[in-house]
Amino acid sequence: MNYTKTQHSTLYGSISPKLPTLSAAGKAVLIAGASSGIGQATARAFLKAGCERLALVSRRVTMLSPLVSELKARYPKPQIVTLVADIQDAAALEAAFTSAKDTFGATSSIDVVINCAGYQPTLAPIAKADLADWWSGFEINVRGAATLARVLASHASPEAVFLQLGTAGAFFPAQVPMSAYAISKLALVKLMEYFGAENPGLRVVTVHPGIVPGTESGQRMVEQSGLAWPGDDINLPAHFLVWAASDEAKFLKNKFVWANWDVDEMKAREQEIAGSPELMVGLNGFPRNVE
Repeated sequence: MNYTKTQHSTLYGSISPKLPTLSAAGKAVLIAGASSGIGQATARAFLKAGCERLALVSRRVTMLSPLVSELKARYPKPQIVTLVADIQDAAALEAAFTSAKDTFGATSSIDVVINCAGYQPTLAPIAKADLADWWSGFEINVRGAATLARVLASHASPEAVFLQLGTAGAFFPAQVPMSAYAISKLALVKLMEYFGAENPGLRVVTVHPGIVPGTESGQRMVEQSGLAWPGDDINLPAHFLVWAASDEAKFLKNKFVWANWDVDEMKAREQEIAGSPELMVGLNGFPRNVE
């Protein structure tokens, strides 16, 4: 499922947070699901890119505390605020956004929002799955993302960037018994498309982060599928998200992309991608002119 000739599984120069063109200086960034895995790596990547105002949101405060201690020791100048909220809880998210803006200053707005929160239900055939667990994938991956999007729409800057983690598994053939995860993530892609269309000032991009066995969901996928998955560096999606939030990636508005794809090859096709339905959900062969 390649889109660019060059595929990446580890870091490369064009997405380095140290590049001046990818600078996050002056931006206020909020990361949901920041307490572990890709969320943690993304926090580090934005600080490397010069982010001066960073809000870390998680329902697991015990995991946020050591992360923030580490980040503040390494980056003493930026404002780093920790906020406890479940993305399914609209009131908690409202309070989190308000607290972040109050901390950053009365005139501050949130410029970049990244949703790394998600849930992978236990892999099982539909006929044998625990339907409560199966449905939890939709409650967190779809309703949770919709709740975050609604709060974002009222609190973020008018031209904010919203980066949502998705999965390429939504487009794989139905082989591995991951129906709850794949179907909920497919619905998520369409949800983000609608949200972007309804809020044309925002830049909404859904990103497949690659296959990262080192994360909690990655470990579950490997263990429960019994398959040998290729491993991507956890910093690849983190650095890619820094690039996706930059002006270089404006042409990806309302698109679905992989962190593994080469950004230089995509930039070379900027007009083609921006001016067509490429990288959006569709039905193969439709529409078709019938005489």
